[in-house]
Amino acid sequence: MVFAALGLLTGLYAGLAKLGFLEDVNVNIPGGIHGPLMINAFLGTLIGLERAAALEKRWTLSGPFLMALSVVFMLFVNLPYGSWLFTTGSFFITLTLLYICFIQPKIYHYIMAMGSTALFIGNLLFAMGAPVFEVVIWWLGFPVLTIFGERLELNRIMRPPKKAQWAFVAFIFMWVLGTVLLHVNRVHGWHLVMVATLASALWLIKYDIARRTIKSVQWTRYSAWCLISGFGWLILTAVFGLIYGLPTAGPIYDALLHMVFVGFVFSMIFAHASVIIPSLSGKIIPWSRYFYLPLVLLHGSLFIRIAGDFLGLYEIRSIGSWINVLAILMFLIGIWVLIFKKNES
Repeated sequence: MVFAALGLLTGLYAGLAKLGFLEDVNVNIPGGIHGPLMINAFLGTLIGLERAAALEKRWTLSGPFLMALSVVFMLFVNLPYGSWLFTTGSFFITLTLLYICFIQPKIYHYIMAMGSTALFIGNLLFAMGAPVFEVVIWWLGFPVLTIFGERLELNRIMRPPKKAQWAFVAFIFMWVLGTVLLHVNRVHGWHLVMVATLASALWLIKYDIARRTIKSVQWTRYSAWCLISGFGWLILTAVFGLIYGLPTAGPIYDALLHMVFVGFVFSMIFAHASVIIPSLSGKIIPWSRYFYLPLVLLHGSLFIRIAGDFLGLYEIRSIGSWINVLAILMFLIGIWVLIFKKNES
């Protein structure tokens, strides 16, 4: 968990460096490793650790261990070595997910395994020298498919009709097919991914348990707001993605990726933190209304950032980016402070 936190903090730093900030700070973390650090060092380590903790088998810790070790190599030793360690770590995380499929052959486990496989393919392409704009769709699949699988698993309580469940599975296979097609025809592949994203988001809004739990209290209600707002960002991503396509670089490229990685993925992280952190650390996070502040800042600043991208206003985009980082740090600091106070008492 310490190395996952290190991956997050250095990834955020690299993101600001990529935007041209922090040039006077004497810390050698290039902006080009922002994506690999956020996807692998942070999400890969955290999700891999969560799966390993659930299984309680030592060999499953090899994936998150290699992800954690790769942070050190990427930052302080050698970038290519770090890339291959990411790749190897994601391979073992995929093996862990496939093992879960073997002992519990449920469709939602297969969907999560597809997510880790997407991470492995993306890392392998990156380590072999593929440009990031070709790799990023595979990296995108890791958190998106993992979360889709988790939501389908949790939504067993809602008992959606069998036809609806299979429709959701069909949307996910459409997502994977579009990802593969992207390497043959970038326009058609991306459009297929966006149609699948839109259909999946609308399905989740209709059938996800968040529709019920939003009437609850404390963490449960807060998580529901995080989930629904995250689904909203997926819808916006799909709409703008269908209109503008996926450029290989530039402000539209930045906007579309951050709608997913910040708007959707971090909403899910905020939603599940009260469950994930206690399961890994044994520390309960006390509830506080304070957590609505970083959530509102996260979404508000992302709107500012996206507006800056689409309007071509670099200063506006920069303000939104800084507040994005601030919102994430405020959420983490709030968790740390409340846990510390609870332990003191």
